[in-house]
Amino acid sequence: MIANPRLGQSVRIHYAKRYGDYMPLQDLIGTVVVIGRGRPRNHGVEVAGRIYCIPCGNLIKEGR
Repeated sequence: MIANPRLGQSVRIHYAKRYGDYMPLQDLIGTVVVIGRGRPRNHGVEVAGRIYCIPCGNLIKEGR
């Protein structure tokens, strides 16, 4: 899990096994473009030209 991502950092989106089959963004690689500061801690991640709001607990370092 990445608690404090940096702008431009490459991340992999990963959900729990019980939700992974239903989430279309599972295991895709994106770039952090917006950093959330409040609660809940969500970040804007660009995947294939679109920006998605992803909880910080679902982001892991790319290549892991």
